[in-house]
Amino acid sequence: MFDQLHKSRYRDLLIVLPVIAFFLCVLFLSGTTILTRDLGEFVLAGGMVAPFVILALLAYTGETHPWVRHLATLWLMGILFVLFAITVMLTIAPVVTLAEDEGALETYLDSLPPATVGWAFLVSLLAAAAGLIGFSRRIRGQLSRVLPFNPDSHIHSVALCCVLALIAMPLVPLLLTGNAPFLNPELQAVLGIGLEEPGSTVKLDTFSLIWTVIGSFFLVGLFVRRDIRGTLERLGLVRPTLQQVAIGIASGILLVTVFWFFDEAVVMLFTAWGIPTTDETMVNNLFMVSFTPLAAVIASISAGLGEELSVRGVIQPRFGILVSALVFTSLHAYQYAWDGLLSVLLVGICFGILRKYTNTSTSAISHGVYDLVLFALIIAGITTL
Repeated sequence: MFDQLHKSRYRDLLIVLPVIAFFLCVLFLSGTTILTRDLGEFVLAGGMVAPFVILALLAYTGETHPWVRHLATLWLMGILFVLFAITVMLTIAPVVTLAEDEGALETYLDSLPPATVGWAFLVSLLAAAAGLIGFSRRIRGQLSRVLPFNPDSHIHSVALCCVLALIAMPLVPLLLTGNAPFLNPELQAVLGIGLEEPGSTVKLDTFSLIWTVIGSFFLVGLFVRRDIRGTLERLGLVRPTLQQVAIGIASGILLVTVFWFFDEAVVMLFTAWGIPTTDETMVNNLFMVSFTPLAAVIASISAGLGEELSVRGVIQPRFGILVSALVFTSLHAYQYAWDGLLSVLLVGICFGILRKYTNTSTSAISHGVYDLVLFALIIAGITTL
């Protein structure tokens, strides 16, 4: 019996190590210029997913090999540090870090209120530290009373740390500056946002979707804890029935209609209260690259399936509808102000309810239809994002 257990434990390592090595190579190559053109873009998209896949594989392995838990913790700290650096950069210097003018940084920082830089570092640090709360057994115990996760599971503890960090950190720039980073006109000018050729993101959206699907499978323990069938069940990916397809399409169209009126009401209220609202022109600049029929379809599929799979498929079964909706909302804080995020939160809750009572496939159809209808209305000149 001991020999079988011993062999089983080390069989897991033989499976996990090559996968980790593969994603380490992807991560390394994504930060270099060794690969160019389509292959370079493909690997770059993979580099966005690789750190979290590596973390998940280390955490899963740590369940049976305690010494690996230290590696998982170190890797998590590395991810949090990178997120901290990105958060500070987007908060205090969204333009100057990319500008060619060497004196731009000093000029920009001088234009900020004296306390802004200090607050940016402090709040970003606190947001990063929020992720580490997941290592507190007492807090995990309290949260497990209302959330469906195991407070004594190492993988669930690591996942909780990531979830908390992903909720807190993207909100920092908006919280301190009052505007989403990528709605900054100067940043858009530096990056050339709004000047790209419509339809130019088809390949990048496709590559991102491929890596998101691959990553999601490993995030829930493919080949480590589950086989293919078990992974699909855990993610909620099924062949939808005709009724579920109809529900997905109808709910997507209904949500567009409901939130069209809701968004207008929220903007009116925020304006009356003196709260800054999302600049529609800046938002449309962000999505202009998808303003062709093919690009709109690909972007809708990529967002619908990719975001539902990673949020409602991976996160929701362990942390519930509200927490997964908060992650979904926070990740949109780079492109929407508070009024937009309120709508994203409520839409995310709707998708979460749909996922709970059907499956991820149905919520992905609803999400994809929602985005596609919005793109169609924008291309037709009827509305804006």
